[in-house]
Parts: sequence; C-alpha cells; structure tokens
Amino acid sequence: MSTQKTLKQIRLIYFIVAILLAFFAALTFVFISTNGRVYTLDTMAENNLKSLIIVLALAGIPASYMFHNRKVKHIDPELSADKKMQQYRMSYFIKIMTLEGISLLSLLSYLITGNLNQLMTFGLVYLFLILNYPKKNNIFEELNIDPSES
Repeated sequence: MSTQKTLKQIRLIYFIVAILLAFFAALTFVFISTNGRVYTLDTMAENNLKSLIIVLALAGIPASYMFHNRKVKHIDPELSADKKMQQYRMSYFIKIMTLEGISLLSLLSYLITGNLNQLMTFGLVYLFLILNYPKKNNIFEELNIDPSES
C-alpha cells in the first residue's frame, strides 16, 4: 500500500468523524431547543454526570496525545515509508476515536440533561479534534519521511 493511499485513508476517516460529529451536534441542539431534555435527573445525578464528562475530557485529551506520541516515537526509523505510514495510521485512528468517544458522551449527556455545559465540553473536545487535521507535511516530518520517498 502506498503512502498516498494511506494518507487518503487517514483523511477520509478524519472527515467522516468530524462531519458526523458536527451533524449530530446540530441535530442534538435542534432537538433540545424544540423539545427540551430527554430525561429528568435529580440534581445530584446530573452533577455527577457533568463531573464524569468533564473528568473524561480532561483525562482523555492528554491521554490520546500521549499515546499517539509514544507510538510514533517507537516506530522503527529503518522501516519503509509505507510501513511507517501504516503504523502511524493505527496510532492516529486511536487518537481520533478517543476524542470522538468523549465528544459523543458529551453530546449524549447534553441530550439527556439539556445542560449547556455539556455542549461546551463537546465544543472543547471537538476543537481538539479539528486541530488534529492530518497534514501531509506534519505527518512526514513526524515520521522523518522524505517527501520524495512517497
């Protein structure tokens, strides 16, 4: 598999996740605006859910970055560009899926409680997802791949 094909796969998954999350967020916001919260929780349960989502976001964002960086550092520099890209792809997917999972939990919590704080938590995590756009130059630099090698 060529590096270009692997890069296209990475970008395709990135765009699918980013667009579907934005669509789900818009749908959730419209639903809450028109119908209100889906389920009524007592104050204690709502605060616990809010705290859980915030802790997950505060732990999950750095954890996804650290995992990805550690996996990339352990890629053998002697491998071909294709093999490096394939290993990078797996690490990148795990990073993006971690951010996606936290985003979905935030949106589901917003859907249940109707609390705007959950939507703001989603926005924060979604911002980190958007900032992780897979640029070719950044990936090649991170993997020490010469652009002529691809």
